[in-house]
Amino acid sequence: MTPSTDLESRTYFSTLDGALADFELPLGAVDKARAAVRALDFEHVFIPDSRDHVALERAGQTTPIAYITRTFVAIHPPDGVRDWVQIAEPESVPPAPADAGSRSGIRRASPRRRPAAEPARAQAVATCPSCYTNLPSTGVCDWCG
Repeated sequence: MTPSTDLESRTYFSTLDGALADFELPLGAVDKARAAVRALDFEHVFIPDSRDHVALERAGQTTPIAYITRTFVAIHPPDGVRDWVQIAEPESVPPAPADAGSRSGIRRASPRRRPAAEPARAQAVATCPSCYTNLPSTGVCDWCG
C-alpha cells in the first residue's frame, strides 16, 4: 500500500475494468491493455489526480508495476524484464480533457447508492390488558372474553 500522504491524490478502484472505464480508453485499447497486464500480480488499481495514466501496484509495494496510458502500457515487474506495449496509435486517441489536472474535473469512483427506502413499519396491535396477548380485529380477547 502507498504511504497515507499519497492517498488523497489518487482515486482507487476495486477492479481494473472500473479504472479503464473511468479513464475512458477506446474499446480496442481496453482489450489490449487487459491482455498486456493479464499475467501481472497486482492488488491496487488507481488513477492519480493528473489523470494521465492508470497504475497497478502489488500488495505491500509503493511503486507501481504497470502504467496504462492512452497509447501504451509500460510494464515494470520487480523481478522481470521491463516491457512496453502499444495499445493505440497516438493519432487515433482523442486528447485528454482540458481540465484533466483540476480538482473540479475529476470524477471520483464510488459505488452507486440507491436512496434508502423507508423501512416498513408494523402497525400497532391492541393487546389485552389482563393477559397481554394480541387482540383480534373484534377487539375482544379470545382467552379472557
